[in-house]
Amino acid sequence: MYDEGDRRPDAAFWQTFLTRERLPELYRETAETWFSPLVEATWQRHCEEKTLPASPPQIIGIHGCQGSGKSTLAALVEAWLTTVFGLSVLRFSIDDFYLTKHDRQSLAKNIHPLFATRGVPGTHDIALLEAVMQAVITRSDGEIVIPEFDKATDDRASHGKTVAPHNIDVVILEGWCVGLPPEPEQRLDQPANELEREQDPAAIWRRDVNQALAGNYATVFDLITTLVVLKAPHFDTVVDWRWEQEQKLIKRHRLSSRVNGALMDRRGVERFVEFYQRLTEWGLQVMPGRADFCFYLDQSRQITSYSGPSADAETTDTTP
Repeated sequence: MYDEGDRRPDAAFWQTFLTRERLPELYRETAETWFSPLVEATWQRHCEEKTLPASPPQIIGIHGCQGSGKSTLAALVEAWLTTVFGLSVLRFSIDDFYLTKHDRQSLAKNIHPLFATRGVPGTHDIALLEAVMQAVITRSDGEIVIPEFDKATDDRASHGKTVAPHNIDVVILEGWCVGLPPEPEQRLDQPANELEREQDPAAIWRRDVNQALAGNYATVFDLITTLVVLKAPHFDTVVDWRWEQEQKLIKRHRLSSRVNGALMDRRGVERFVEFYQRLTEWGLQVMPGRADFCFYLDQSRQITSYSGPSADAETTDTTP
């Protein structure tokens, strides 16, 4: 269908991408080794479907725990598809759709205090996300606005990204809970950590979170045509990875008066990650089996193996 040699990014592409994302040269080798099958499969599917009348865009969902590299992978796939293949790509994070601080405080007052903290299903404006996805799928006329969430202030930014949905070839949706199914009810009986034991002894919060996953979140996730999973080795690595993210935010905003104490120290990160622990551990268990492409990471976030199309005996891993 095309000459593979001509469809690989050139040196100028990599220099621009690595500089923009502040990545080492080693990332190029990793990307070309492991992520080429994902990009090539996306291009091949586009070629097969573009002749069909009113074919909807592909929707790539990228799932992985905090700090696993979802945003970087999403940025790479977008750049690769647009620069090399000339496709129109819309990329955003489920984090962009967090409810405002005011709305989360209302949930905390009316349902459970833990909903004041962003992160878990139930703290996103999932109806807005679904509306955006449907506008792109149906190639609606006019424009749509993708919101932006400012994690430094823990609130939705006043501005967003305006896009025309009618000509999008590929949508990339990334997020830690993207594609995640609800837990079996019996798993909810026992608290996952100190946070749940102390602040959710009656399991009100975690059951409401699970109901959200089974409801509108499932409706949105069912729209995904290609599910990609970045699998951490175990939950213990999440705290370290999340702390690295927070240090970058601290460095970026240390001179800003807008932060207002929203960024966390190490202990704050450890406490914050407890909000995610239950579903992160559930995802580590079930998501590899749901993925079209699953990349297995070690503690330093290096890919050790992969399962999916074109995987051979040396690169395939079926670890549950």
